[in-house]
Amino acid sequence: MGHLIVDGYNLGRSGELLLDDDPASVDGRRELCALLSAYSREKRLRLTIVFDGKGAGSPERTRQPIKGGTVVYSSRTETADDVIRDLTRSAPAGTIVVTSDRGLAGTLPSRNILVVSCDEFARRLYARRMEALKGGPEEEPQAARNIEKKGEGHRQKKQDRKRDRFLRKL
Repeated sequence: MGHLIVDGYNLGRSGELLLDDDPASVDGRRELCALLSAYSREKRLRLTIVFDGKGAGSPERTRQPIKGGTVVYSSRTETADDVIRDLTRSAPAGTIVVTSDRGLAGTLPSRNILVVSCDEFARRLYARRMEALKGGPEEEPQAARNIEKKGEGHRQKKQDRKRDRFLRKL
């Protein structure tokens, strides 16, 4: 079972998710958590959503259980990025972090953690939602197998193949 760690405000404020309420409000966070919880249960991923409490939060990091996972609020002296870095320090292979923060994303691949941008994750989230509404995935036309390949090899780099393997889980 993989672990999905989501930068909550980063995803909510990306503009890619069509939430009814502002993601900074209690109702907006609740809506985002419900959406991600349903998705993670369907995909059988352990879920951790991290919200930023810097400046206005409690003096200590707080955790709140939700259906299918945990919500973590950073303390007033740390950012959500700090919490995510802490969570990924001892994370096993197969851990996926959803964030569009370039500074955070730049440090995580060195720890063998897959980083997915908020835009890409939101597209996958809505594709799954539409698939559920329509009743199945759209069939893609298959390429003709008898076409002779010419030129250099068409195989992706090993790192790209590994990333694609992880992304198929999403």
